[in-house]
Amino acid sequence: MTRVLMLLIAAATASFAAGQSPCKIAFWAGTQFDMTALNNCVSQHKTEYEKFIASCPAINATLPTVNDAARCDPILSNFSKCLLRSAKLLKPDNTFDDVAFKTIALKKKCI
Repeated sequence: MTRVLMLLIAAATASFAAGQSPCKIAFWAGTQFDMTALNNCVSQHKTEYEKFIASCPAINATLPTVNDAARCDPILSNFSKCLLRSAKLLKPDNTFDDVAFKTIALKKKCI
């Protein structure tokens, strides 16, 4: 019984993977951030991160649902820039590098 169940799971997984386009597979694989980079960014922005967790409703369900964009958005922006910079997806002027994204993250599978 266990063997049959394992075979069914394996067949379902193979069937799901076969139905995915190369672009979609590349997207999901390429948007995974390195845990070292994630931990470094959390360390670098620890104070901002803790303030965000404590005071921004997007993450804390016990807070009012009104987002204070002036306070919360820069915290997310700085953290996101750190992640994108570590993945080499940010230009020197702090704008998203779509060419690098297509090359590095998508491995040119979505052209």
